[in-house]
Amino acid sequence: MSSTQHFDSREFETLFQQWNRKVYNYALSKTKSTYIAEETVQRVFIKLWQNITQKNIASSIDAQIFTITRSILLDIVKEEYRRKHAMESLPKPSYAPNSLAQLEWKETEGKVERLIDQLPPIRKRVFKLSRFEHLNYKEIAARLNISPRTVENHIALALKTIRKSFSNFLALLFFLKFL
Repeated sequence: MSSTQHFDSREFETLFQQWNRKVYNYALSKTKSTYIAEETVQRVFIKLWQNITQKNIASSIDAQIFTITRSILLDIVKEEYRRKHAMESLPKPSYAPNSLAQLEWKETEGKVERLIDQLPPIRKRVFKLSRFEHLNYKEIAARLNISPRTVENHIALALKTIRKSFSNFLALLFFLKFL
């Protein structure tokens, strides 16, 4: 019995060497995620080892690997989808513990929105693409037909304007609280 297990482990090592990159590349091509590809390889070979040691191989090893890979990849993608949507459905943390703080938070948000709206049109567009649409400088530059350096300058000037006005606003709030 132990010699069979030893043979199985050597055979398994050979299978792993032959197939691990193929399984990885297949999963990566389908998901574009190195994490999912690595996880798929691990699970496929764990399952294959279980099938070999339980003598549960009904078809060729190649067919078994392909079938297991597809099944496990689908399972992992479903898990990731569920995990992502579970996180999105969690209640969002409240930034303000009471109604007065919530009101101050809303006022602050309104102040920031007004400051952004007062920026020159191109600077406002660049800033919104960066902060609200999460585009990088190259993507913004391509979309607006400007250089990435120009995008960087617009972001820096927008932040400088907002910080300056915002710090004045915060100083005023601080001052008013202690009157």
